[in-house]
Formats: sequence, C-alpha cells, structure tokens
Amino acid sequence: MAAPVSVRGVSRRFGDSVALRPTDLEVAAGEFVALIGPSGCGKTTLLRIVADLESPSGGEVRIGADSASAARRNRQIGLVSQRPAVLPWKRAEDDVRFTQKIARRIGFPAGLLLRDFGLAGHEGKRPAELSGGMLQRVNIASAIAHDPAVLLMDEPFSALDEMKREELGAWFDAELARRPKTVLFVTHNIEEAVMLADRLVVFSPAPGGIVEIVAVDAPRPRPPSFRADPRFIAAAARARELLFGRALAA
Repeated sequence: MAAPVSVRGVSRRFGDSVALRPTDLEVAAGEFVALIGPSGCGKTTLLRIVADLESPSGGEVRIGADSASAARRNRQIGLVSQRPAVLPWKRAEDDVRFTQKIARRIGFPAGLLLRDFGLAGHEGKRPAELSGGMLQRVNIASAIAHDPAVLLMDEPFSALDEMKREELGAWFDAELARRPKTVLFVTHNIEEAVMLADRLVVFSPAPGGIVEIVAVDAPRPRPPSFRADPRFIAAAARARELLFGRALAA
C-alpha cells in the first residue's frame, strides 16, 4: 500500500555551503512526483534525506505517520539508484530474494515478480549475462520485492540509450498501475518526467529550492502517443521555460 510523503521545512548545509534551502513538499499516497533541475541543485540531497541516508540541517520528513528514520527501519522505503545495485555473483532471482531477506518480508514472490517484469527465462542469470535494461529491471524488482510504501528513484534510466530508456519508462509506468507506489523520481530529462509524473517539482540552481510545481493533468499510464498531446507539450514547455529561462537570466 502506498503512503503519503510530507517534507516540512527541510534544508541541508555542508559547512558554509547551502545544498538545499528550506523546502516544503506534500506528496499524496500513490502519486508520482519528479524532481528536476540543474546538477547540484539539491534533488538527490532531498531524495537521500527522505530515504534517511542523510540528516537534514533543519525541518523533518514524514512518511505516513512515521519519521523517515522509522519508515526506513520498518522497511517502508525502496531505493533505486542510477547504476543497478546488483551483486555480480548472484543470479537475478537470488538478488531479489536477498532484498526480501534483509527486509524480513516477502511482498511479491521473486520468480513471479521477475516474470511479470519481462524476465521469464532470465531468472537464473547473473549480471554479466544480462543487458543494461534487464539489469535495471532486476534493480527495480529488488527495490519493490518487499512491497514498500514509497519508491525513491535517483536517475534510474540515465545509463541507458534513448530508445531503451523510453521503453523501460513505458514499462515502469504500466507496472505502477499494477503495483501502486508513491514515487519520488530524480531526473534531468524533461520529457521523461512529463511522461511519467503527476507533477514536476522544478528546482533552482544551487543553493537549491523549489521554483514551481508543474502539474501534468493526464491519467497514468500514458501511451507513447501522449508525447503529441497538448498537455505534454504545455508541461514540457513550462518546465523548459523555468529551467532555461532562469539559466539565461542568471
């Protein structure tokens, strides 16, 4: 079951450097929110704070009724990194089961989950025997195998070529309809954000903070034809205006 995420006045400093200005963000249960902005603007810092991998300098995060720390201890968070965090000596199915062993909870049967993810026949293969797209599917399967309420994703498709990236994005969009999660998704790709997210949270350059939140008023999952939809074009244009307009004015 998905859970809401509440970010209340969260900030982060590293010595005299401000990585993230005080930030407020409310994410509804089952909502997909993309964080976009220039490098170094605090997107990943915020994601890591929600994941309880970093402590905020101020403010707090709530996941449902719990603090971020309690949600992590209760295995309510799944984390997907840019590079597949798979173990080179483990087979795909064992990798998924390893996450379940750590979480002490079996949310979805490992073999069934991998087959649903389009990896039928590849469950027994090791990372060296899988393509980049397959590896990232294993990575996502491992992150949600224990059925967490919240899925945090840090540029998960950026290492893939453009065609594979679009293909995997469309697949993931459809999978979320089957297994709803609250998603925070860091990306530099505007089109990817508009295709996948309910809302785009646009960050300013460092010291980072939220400039504007752009809503994408269309149901998910979205077909490839949505790229020609006026709602897609308008949301992407507004995000570009906020990002590049500010960059040109700076």
